[in-house]
Amino acid sequence: MTIREIAEMANVSVSTVSKVINKKDDSISAETRERILGIVKMYHYSPYMDRQTDELRPSLIIGVLIGESADYGLLTGIVKRARVRGYSTIVCTFSSGDEETQNFQILAAHHVDGIIWNKELFSGKAVPKDILQSQIKLCTLNREEKVSATNTNFSYFDLGYAAAGSLINQGHKNIGCLYSKNGITESDFADGIGRCLYDHKLFSDDGSIRCMVSDCDSLWLQAHTGIVCFDTPSLNRFAAMAEKFNIRVPEDISVLGIDSDGIKVMGVQVSSITKPFEEIGEFTADNLINAIEACNTQYTEFHKEYKVSRMDSIVPPKKREYGHFVVVGSTNIDTLLSVDKQPEPGETITIRHRVDMPGGKGLNQAVGIAKLGASAALISSIGNDYDGRQIFECLKSNSVCADGVTARNDIPTGHAYIYIQKNAESNISILDGANAALTTEDIDKCEYLFENADYCLLQTELKQSVVLHAAKMAHKHKVKVILKPCAVSSLIPELLQNTDVLVPNIKEAEALLPQFPSVEDKAKYFKRHGAKTVIITMGDKGCFLLDAERKRYFPAIGITPVDTTGAADAFVAALAFYLFLGKSVEEAIKYATCAGGLSTTRHGVPGSLVDRETLELYYFEHKDDFGSDNE
Repeated sequence: MTIREIAEMANVSVSTVSKVINKKDDSISAETRERILGIVKMYHYSPYMDRQTDELRPSLIIGVLIGESADYGLLTGIVKRARVRGYSTIVCTFSSGDEETQNFQILAAHHVDGIIWNKELFSGKAVPKDILQSQIKLCTLNREEKVSATNTNFSYFDLGYAAAGSLINQGHKNIGCLYSKNGITESDFADGIGRCLYDHKLFSDDGSIRCMVSDCDSLWLQAHTGIVCFDTPSLNRFAAMAEKFNIRVPEDISVLGIDSDGIKVMGVQVSSITKPFEEIGEFTADNLINAIEACNTQYTEFHKEYKVSRMDSIVPPKKREYGHFVVVGSTNIDTLLSVDKQPEPGETITIRHRVDMPGGKGLNQAVGIAKLGASAALISSIGNDYDGRQIFECLKSNSVCADGVTARNDIPTGHAYIYIQKNAESNISILDGANAALTTEDIDKCEYLFENADYCLLQTELKQSVVLHAAKMAHKHKVKVILKPCAVSSLIPELLQNTDVLVPNIKEAEALLPQFPSVEDKAKYFKRHGAKTVIITMGDKGCFLLDAERKRYFPAIGITPVDTTGAADAFVAALAFYLFLGKSVEEAIKYATCAGGLSTTRHGVPGSLVDRETLELYYFEHKDDFGSDNE
């Protein structure tokens, strides 16, 4: 079949057939066009099949050999650009190596001028010999191989680098990559993120950067301020986790998707970077046609400057106006028992009132920090029971990060029984429960919580080995340690050496150092053995400070107490908060004294802990009661 024979069968001129075949038929009627194309299709005509084998006249056809997994945008770009350049395309898809080889033969039989070969993992390594020996030009597309001029594609490494850069430019330092499967492209993409972080002197290990959706949990998410979702499944997983754990986008975490235009997370349009498949298709078609028309194989390499489509889900990370505090300590359900006096041995007394509520020194101090307006994260251990769920709800309602709280199936939540006398003094008996199960491994899993923290608050209701490990972890990250010794008669020497501020009450100091009669002697011993600053609280007699520069007594404030149970925890939380704000240790003690006093005006601890506005109003009304700092 020749073009002249087609013209005779269609009853048109040879030039009309040529125009239709080469898609230059704007002036030809639709009826004539359909009649010619019908004959072409019926006889499987390919232009210039009638030419002599030694004829060098081009066919103006390029073949596209494309795997079924290829992006549709790639084919769109190839066909679009070929048409602009006056070339037709023959597209062959394949799903196996045998089918791929057959399609090479089909394209060669159609005398195409060039072939764009989009390879799959199972593709043959070599080009068939009959293609190599012909005049057919060849461009390959293979994302699994290194990008080069002969392998026109884009770099997933560069794409990851650009994605990380868009977050870093907004001030993010902790960036993670979430993906749904392990592959070469995913690995290259994550490598690009890692390299961008490294180039900006933001050093992070692979475990922090990379995460499969199956391994993603709230601990990993909240260790980052920016997340890059490589694909739609990972973006869906992120959306589900954000909703479950009340993570706000972009206030809490910024998120960037790849090819995610139009997708929303928690009502926010996701910022997106688009994979440039259509651009690559156009570029590759141009590359091949240029080689055909210049009769050479000098291909150029594809380069792309990636840009984020929108910034709706990317904002600078939250500014840390009030610091970040890590609290490692106990959590209990407190049973408050109001009595006239403590029972003597063999004596039965009447309980006037009973209340159950969340408590424990760890929880109390974390809630105390949060109520002052700072960020608090608690590391603790609870049972997977009703009491444990109450504790979680208490932490959540007080905006305390509970990522470090482990729920255990085989141990009940700790319980404290607190006898409160008419004079507001209290005695406490504790059932450790799950608190005793907290381990150094639990601390290690939460290391990210210590990053960028300002103070770590510790108590010795936990095992001292665990407390020491937490203190060392804090100092590893240059975080200052405030230790509240309690329920112990001795301290590990190394624990004192890893303490910046030691805050025992007078009874605790007496239990630790009964051989020293005075408060000052006890404080000197603690300081001599490692504690940099010592503050011994003495109830209604105030407190005593000893550090490298001063020693001083501070009076208590004149409040009639109802329940003194949480006074020490309120004191420690306020002390840490105001030290972070840059107050002198004397002024921080004054704020802490007011906080401790105000906490005694109500029964129970979480509800009696004071907020910043109330505390500062009270402090400024009574600061003269403390005397001059020069005294």
